[in-house]
Amino acid sequence: MKGLIVVMLGVGMLAVGCGSSSGGGGGNGASGVASGKRLDSLTDAEKAMLCDWQANKLGGYGMSVDCGGGFTLDAEPSQAECVSSAPTSCAATVGQAEACSNAMSCSNLIPNECAPLFQCS
Repeated sequence: MKGLIVVMLGVGMLAVGCGSSSGGGGGNGASGVASGKRLDSLTDAEKAMLCDWQANKLGGYGMSVDCGGGFTLDAEPSQAECVSSAPTSCAATVGQAEACSNAMSCSNLIPNECAPLFQCS
């Protein structure tokens, strides 16, 4: 798993309330992509919107949050890399991905809201 999904499962984008090692956290909310749309049916423009929203949660592409204890949350290095590594098989929706992103924090790296994303590849 790479891209949007990896980002949401603890190796990127989702630090809410953690200290930042190379950028600030972003706000909560929605990406602007229709929440009911499946992740594997997004257009490149929609993938870019979701990637940008997620990257903003860590202060931008290439940024990271140090959660301590050897754990970090790392943003994708670029929008192009995030878009190109988006899942090709995934029944999870944008709304589920956003809920996962919004629920994740340094103290809760894999919240229950992320369960629908585990089947994605």
